[in-house]
Amino acid sequence: MIRAASTRARRRAVVGRVLRAVAAMLLLVALGVFHIWSRTRVLATGYDLGEAAREHARLASEHDRQRIEVETLRTPSALERYARTRLGMAPPAPGSVLAAGRRIASATAGGAGVDGDGHRSGPAEPSSLGTVLAAAGRAPPGPR
Repeated sequence: MIRAASTRARRRAVVGRVLRAVAAMLLLVALGVFHIWSRTRVLATGYDLGEAAREHARLASEHDRQRIEVETLRTPSALERYARTRLGMAPPAPGSVLAAGRRIASATAGGAGVDGDGHRSGPAEPSSLGTVLAAAGRAPPGPR
């Protein structure tokens, strides 16, 4: 009986040691897997950071290039060239623009669109010289 009890006690001690050894091995394996996983995450994040830095440098260069282009296009000569080539604009023909006298706003009807004589003003950009002269009270040039 004493032998059986001591044999059981030894088996329990051996099983206890084996279980502790297995638990220690599992803990070491888990730590190793965690270490490998964390290192791969650090490397992947480093690659992502390098890619982001390259993209930032590319975008900063593009921003600088566009800022220089905007400043270049703001010069009067560049604006005129753009207006002539892309927008088809040109200076008005000589004699097609007439300077009008000063207009004095009237207090009647809020003075909106009324000149000093009480007449409504014409269109902002008349279509012909005759319309401009007629609005100014003069006869258009032509055969008499």
